[in-house]
Amino acid sequence: MLDKCEVTIQVSQRVHFLFLWVVNIATTLAIELFTVTILVSIFEQTESTLMAAGTMVARTMPPFLLGPVAGVLVDRFPRKNMLISMGFIQIVLIGVAICLLRGDGHLPVITIYLILAGLSVADTFHRPARMSLIPSLITQGHLVKANSFILASNQIMMAISYTVGGWLILSIPLCQIAFGVIVLFAIATFTAVHIVEIQHKNAKKDCGRESFWTSCITGWNYLREHPIARPLTIMETVEHLPHGIWTGALMLAFTTKALQGDAADWGYQATGYFTGMIIGSMGALAISDWLSRYPGRIIVVNACVTGLLTLAYASSQTVWIAVMCAFVFGPPFAIRDVAQDSLLQASVEKEQLGRAYATREMLRNAVFMFAGIFFAWLSGFVSIRTIYVVGGVLYLMTGFYAMSNKELRESRIIQKTETV
Repeated sequence: MLDKCEVTIQVSQRVHFLFLWVVNIATTLAIELFTVTILVSIFEQTESTLMAAGTMVARTMPPFLLGPVAGVLVDRFPRKNMLISMGFIQIVLIGVAICLLRGDGHLPVITIYLILAGLSVADTFHRPARMSLIPSLITQGHLVKANSFILASNQIMMAISYTVGGWLILSIPLCQIAFGVIVLFAIATFTAVHIVEIQHKNAKKDCGRESFWTSCITGWNYLREHPIARPLTIMETVEHLPHGIWTGALMLAFTTKALQGDAADWGYQATGYFTGMIIGSMGALAISDWLSRYPGRIIVVNACVTGLLTLAYASSQTVWIAVMCAFVFGPPFAIRDVAQDSLLQASVEKEQLGRAYATREMLRNAVFMFAGIFFAWLSGFVSIRTIYVVGGVLYLMTGFYAMSNKELRESRIIQKTETV
């Protein structure tokens, strides 16, 4: 039986994880809602896929440039303080946007890009901090359930953003949307103040005694030599090449050019996908024990399934077939994401986790940014269906890579006893 002290610790961990969950959903909803409304606004104004894809560049460039710096600082300083400071910066940036919108109600495209880039800079520090906090707030045996809960909540927020965002930008001024976004950031920042990270007896404090550049090199070498984190990072990085076909601009182009639909039909597909992700996230909760035993195999299988589903999406002839394909995408994507995050958190030392997440985000965003721009440019020369066929083949190639790596394929989430 658990003694009174252990019960108190478990209750405290759950409460602080709940605070982290609120921070996560409020921040996710704020960023995605603002991005979706901006993307639709730019596409409506310019009718340019490439200009709309610029929103993706503005969001992915900061993680690419600042990833190593963010990782070191997240591991060096209290992660709670990182959430608070970055949240304050996000509030200030949206406040600037509100002030600028009080003129004629419109912002130049370059100004929009700069504001999105600023929000992304803050999120480059914010996201690794909140993801690295998860294994510090709960026991390792509950990682899969915690990541499933976080992912399901994120997808609900994404679904709300894509479903409501397009309607909002057509119904109310962008300035009023920005007011709602700033309220969400304020809720996240205020909630982060109440998070208390549980300190474990075996926690290492060496990172603070290292120089900044030594910490960068140490983190990079650790990731490069880690038998699980290295192939997992390589796979996810390469996988973001075909991820480039799923930018909002390209999906909108596929909907209008290949399916003869409109922005509403694009929104239905996004809603279908996020609904599938929510169901998949909840499914991961139901199979959490099995997922803990075979995360590597799940990652391999789902990578191959993703490739086949992408080919099916490319061949869809109507909007509703595309919506169904988007929905079916959701569950395997969600289960794979839970497996990847849980495996990374379970196998990487807590003192290195911020750098691992930041480096992963840097590499993924660099590839995603290149792929998004390249495929948007390519859409002017080849059919949009061909682009999605290429994406499906690339997904299958990542599945073959994961299958060929024995450490990743046979990996497990080992249960450890935590000492407080």
